[in-house]
Amino acid sequence: MKKAAEKASRTIDTLTGRWEKRNLPKIAKALPNWVMPDHLTILGIFAAIMIAVGYILTRFSIWWIWLANFGLILHWFADSLDGTLARVRHTEREHYGYFVDHMCDAITTFLVCFGLGASPLMDMRTGMFLAIGYFMLNIYVHIAAYSEGVFRLSYARLGPTEVRIIIFIANIIVMFWNPILCHIFGQPVRALDAGGIFVGTVFLVIFMISVIKDAIKLDREDRARKS
Repeated sequence: MKKAAEKASRTIDTLTGRWEKRNLPKIAKALPNWVMPDHLTILGIFAAIMIAVGYILTRFSIWWIWLANFGLILHWFADSLDGTLARVRHTEREHYGYFVDHMCDAITTFLVCFGLGASPLMDMRTGMFLAIGYFMLNIYVHIAAYSEGVFRLSYARLGPTEVRIIIFIANIIVMFWNPILCHIFGQPVRALDAGGIFVGTVFLVIFMISVIKDAIKLDREDRARKS
């Protein structure tokens, strides 16, 4: 399965895709020789921890959210450049890189969602629902890479960079506006909870539609090969 996923064609069509394709190699080439891809990978995990800590510290002051925003910028830098640096220097390690990159993505997602849930900005149940929605969609992407040979990295022209930008903007908004919209079973539902529930639901809907659609397609293809 791993080899099939590695050979799958990477499909990404994002709003920032052209800019990143043009500029990330230039940034990678400008990095000092002592900076290695693994250094950037470690920096990415450190940035994810910084994001989570920034959210949690909003229990004491909402201004700590700027630590989370700085972590988002740092994470974009590290996550976008670790693989790019390896390709620019022709030092790719396909098996190792594939494994580490996606494990770090999973760790980052959990840390960010946990940090949100542990903050006063979002209920922990909403944060975990958001994480589950992302993980379900991520599982589909990897299975589709094996079964269909397509590794999809974006939906509706939104990819990892766009998601970080949206989170960055949302962080600024909730500094000034995150009211309690309603109560469900006596529990307050804030605006950020509503947003998290909406995004998590979108993840799950895309997951279910994609799974059903691909299952029908693969079934027809297998039947056609046998006939």
